[in-house]
Amino acid sequence: MPIAQEHKNILASQSANKTLPEWVEYFNNEYTKNQIYSYCYNNGYDIKKLCAEEKSKIQSKNARKYHINQDFFKTWSRDMAYILGYWWADGCIYKGQMFDITTHAKDKYILKRMAEKLQYEGPIQDYVNRQAYRINFSCVVIYRDIVALGGSERKSFTAVFPSVPKEFLPDFIRGYFDGDGSVWFVKGGPRINSKFCSGSKDFLLKLWDILKQEAGIEGGNLHLCNASCYELIFGKRDSIKLGKFMYKENPELFLLRKKDKFKDFLNK
Repeated sequence: MPIAQEHKNILASQSANKTLPEWVEYFNNEYTKNQIYSYCYNNGYDIKKLCAEEKSKIQSKNARKYHINQDFFKTWSRDMAYILGYWWADGCIYKGQMFDITTHAKDKYILKRMAEKLQYEGPIQDYVNRQAYRINFSCVVIYRDIVALGGSERKSFTAVFPSVPKEFLPDFIRGYFDGDGSVWFVKGGPRINSKFCSGSKDFLLKLWDILKQEAGIEGGNLHLCNASCYELIFGKRDSIKLGKFMYKENPELFLLRKKDKFKDFLNK
């Protein structure tokens, strides 16, 4: 319904005295926030801004539209490390509250598994004409925890390797590998090569150093493959070491299509 003239008169003289939610309540929910905001904006009337605490309460309320374990990234575990690694490769945060992870359409099952671990009860969204799927939700707590762990908005070219406890490095690196890594068979024999990709050279340099220390990798080649992406490539011997490092102790979360390429070498 349109805003009544008597209410327009009130807004004209008192709009700056209340926030949008307060005006909605004042008018007994006769008008939506959008109606009140549009009317005031179009007539040059200021509205009282929400304080940071009020914004946080509203954002937290919105985050609970679908249940989510808001404390998931507060405590290290194998599942948390894997999902964090996958997010580091194929996820993003934005607007101070949004969390997103995207997978290729053929890997939708791993996204469902991650959603289960996050206790996320919202939908798995069809993204980009069924070529990809995503989970996307609003949660200020998770956003802040990701930032505290070293994540950031627009991280493609600036990502740094986070401080991951040693015992969870295989899971974090496997998660990143499933998001932005690949393994393939080399023609001419039972050989595999593997690689990690990133727009951040610093991230790959730190990853390379960690794999030398923790997985016994000896070689590797880091190069710029195009204007926006670096590749860290390993030959057969180091690829096998990488596989044994990532899949040790029978992890629960992994992309089957990538692990399958390692399987003939893991027990050698």
